[in-house]
Amino acid sequence: MPSSDAHNSADRARRVREMFGAVARRYDLLNHLLSAGLDRRWRARAAAALAEALEGGVPIDRLAVAARGDGRGRMRPRPSARGVAPLVLDLCCGTGDLAMAVLARTPEAHLVAVDFSRPMLQRAASKLARAHLAPRAACLEADALALPLADGSADAVACGFGLRNLADPAAGLAEMMRVLRPGGAAAILEFHRPRGRGAWARAFHLYFRRILPRLGDWISGGGHGGYAYLAASIEAFGPPEATAEAMRRAGFAHVRAVGLRGGVAAVYVGLKPGPVEPRTTCTAPAASSTRPTSATRPATAAAGRTCPRQTCTSGWCSW
Repeated sequence: MPSSDAHNSADRARRVREMFGAVARRYDLLNHLLSAGLDRRWRARAAAALAEALEGGVPIDRLAVAARGDGRGRMRPRPSARGVAPLVLDLCCGTGDLAMAVLARTPEAHLVAVDFSRPMLQRAASKLARAHLAPRAACLEADALALPLADGSADAVACGFGLRNLADPAAGLAEMMRVLRPGGAAAILEFHRPRGRGAWARAFHLYFRRILPRLGDWISGGGHGGYAYLAASIEAFGPPEATAEAMRRAGFAHVRAVGLRGGVAAVYVGLKPGPVEPRTTCTAPAASSTRPTSATRPATAAAGRTCPRQTCTSGWCSW
């Protein structure tokens, strides 16, 4: 019989999925409007941080330096061994804004956008196609706590405003670690409460507790409580130091937090320890019960394309 914790986690996941499905149609408009356009800048900073980690801007551990370092504790650009481009996972991708920012900032990469809300994922697939990024991007409907991906599948993981929405954020960080290659990078963009008790902190609490829930629900159609949830989840998530420490407990090395303009969001970057070796084979999982079927793929995603690893056509996602 399932435990009460498991039941509560499943119920929370179901409610979050339904809530995001309800706001998907107006999600982009509300993000830009309610953040006064800062969300675009925040995602661009997260994409730049991830690119910097991939290209050599983040110190890494001694094992990785010994394996392929420049002697100064920084990574060299990843080799494109046998045409294998870096693979980035965008977890909790929503409507794809962070995915597009990552692809624009890292033009040599391929990306898999992952979300468990089909309406959100369908919008992401449409936006990627309109931006002519579909040849480098795939969409996968999956839970970030149980990814249908092999260990060490990805060179990098991005997650924008999704960690606090997971039923178990610690398990989400552990899953990121599992799918990352040794030396792989994670960049997490997340809200936090403003520091101190000054005028800005008071204005933030007034806006997020009183104004944003009503305005957001009104514009998005109301009745789902999505923007009241947003305010409550930010209040409950804790300060930046707690998120950085959670990454360290999950095993990430060289974790750093970069505060963003507005004082209510930060980018967290960390690396998976271990020697770095170029991958030359496809790491897509073999056919199994966890592989998405045609019924669970986003309707707007194309199937049957060649895997970016150029070694299989397993159809495990929308490639």
